[in-house]
Amino acid sequence: MKSVPKISPALASSVDYGNVVMKPGPFPLKIADEHFCEFNRLLADEIRKLDFLPDFSRDKNIYVMSDYGGEHNGADFSTYAFLICSAGAKQAIFQREILSIRRKYGLNEPYKELAYKELRYGPEKRALDEYLNLCNRSIHGVLVTIAVEKKIPSLFGDDKKDTHRRMVDTLSENGLGTWGGNDAEKLLRVCHPIVMFLSVLTETGQKLLWMSDEDAINEDGNSRSFQNTQQVFMNALSLYTDNEYKVCGFAKPFEKDPFTGDLLSLTDFAAGMSQELCQYYLGRDIKVSHEKLKIVRWLCTASRFLKKVNLIFLKQDSTFSIGNMQLSAKDQSP
Repeated sequence: MKSVPKISPALASSVDYGNVVMKPGPFPLKIADEHFCEFNRLLADEIRKLDFLPDFSRDKNIYVMSDYGGEHNGADFSTYAFLICSAGAKQAIFQREILSIRRKYGLNEPYKELAYKELRYGPEKRALDEYLNLCNRSIHGVLVTIAVEKKIPSLFGDDKKDTHRRMVDTLSENGLGTWGGNDAEKLLRVCHPIVMFLSVLTETGQKLLWMSDEDAINEDGNSRSFQNTQQVFMNALSLYTDNEYKVCGFAKPFEKDPFTGDLLSLTDFAAGMSQELCQYYLGRDIKVSHEKLKIVRWLCTASRFLKKVNLIFLKQDSTFSIGNMQLSAKDQSP
């Protein structure tokens, strides 16, 4: 089975503004040029011109889930996927129905995480359609995937060595732990996009919970801890918004929790699939399995409740460019 991704026009969407499901753009974003580099400004421009985003004005609690891809040998892109969603009444529907899907396909005994790398596992393959459909109709939020070509040495400065040295020194001098250059780069690549979206999605008085998959940026060690990551996140958030939140919580994945775990799995699918699809931009042929093709189609399908945003940073001479990666897929006979 061969999938041929191609750039396609924006998908027409039926957005029910009357029921406050989505809110229309443009989205003003507070950003002072003296504090930010080209990466921040380019991403801010893409956010400002989005056609619509979820309206969380009636929500008290907001979840942020994140996962990352492209760290294996031979990967040409790093991918960062973020799900920002309401933790309101609709999540009760997701929580109830995902348990039903898990029981139906035997994913609880033993407990099995839904994972991109496990798509060949029989019960997960059989559950995939129902899982993706459930996400479309019961998650009120936005799924953001950002792909960065690995030929880009750093998103935060022209000279990687000098940029990483400044990052590491700044973090250390401010009591935010001892970081290696690559981990510091990833930390900022993750924190800044999340808080930029939060600045246009959330309001004063709400509660936030960010759950990140286990990763180098949230590990506890002798020279730094998960608390340092939280402090960097909060510092970044203050750069983009004056909102005062009731609670800002942070978590790593809960053990064998089908609710938060299966929300987090959506970012795993998005990060993994986007990393593979990005090969198209390098002029390479792409062959995907039947199950992966389902994820491609799902990423291309507009949803009334769940907005999908796919962005890509490509190397361009001495700098880089950003684009909106809107993909479609069709089958071809072998």
